[in-house]
Amino acid sequence: MKKATNKMILLTAAAAVFVTANPALVPAAQAAETATVYTTLYQGMTSDAVSQLQRDLKTLGYFVYPTITNYYGTVTAGAVRAFQTAYSLPVTGTADPVTRERIAFALVRKAIVADSYQYLRVPYKWGGATPEGFDCSGFVYFMFTKHGVPLTRTTSAAMFTMGTAVDKAKLVPGDLVFFSLGTPGVASHMGIYVGNGQFISALSSVGIYVQNMNNTYWGPKYLGARRF
Repeated sequence: MKKATNKMILLTAAAAVFVTANPALVPAAQAAETATVYTTLYQGMTSDAVSQLQRDLKTLGYFVYPTITNYYGTVTAGAVRAFQTAYSLPVTGTADPVTRERIAFALVRKAIVADSYQYLRVPYKWGGATPEGFDCSGFVYFMFTKHGVPLTRTTSAAMFTMGTAVDKAKLVPGDLVFFSLGTPGVASHMGIYVGNGQFISALSSVGIYVQNMNNTYWGPKYLGARRF
């Protein structure tokens, strides 16, 4: 019992450190109160938790076996390794607590991306953060908080200093992408990466719209990406 208690304390502390390192998120104490404690799942195990892991990885496109089982075999380990590679985690094939937490985060980001399309063509409104009208940072704020990821309502420039930097080649749906439209090196526009080199954001000309981030307009203005 003492070992289990110590493990829970360590994981809760880790959650607090994660939030402290990401000031756009809720206060560490609040996050610690609601943190889920994940156990390690590994090859050879049989459990309902393994079945859920397989379902989650299938939703994210990594588990390709036609049926869900409760056995952690080579297929599950391969799916975990593929996820760990995509999210720049140590590639072990073992679903440790950090990997399982990132899978949970990825599911939320996938839901954010899917939901964002219902707001296409909502008009642009400077300072707007509701379906009556959005600006670029207001749209990100609205979508993330709607799906339980509290962010501070702030500017693109401020958001670019938060979260974790992500290489362009490592972008996954739900990452935030930033562009410099004015002063070089200063983020003045942002959006949500939706995959296949595209992002969704609030544009002053057309409202919420999906754009190719590598086209002749956006490509030269790309500044970087952050993951929350």
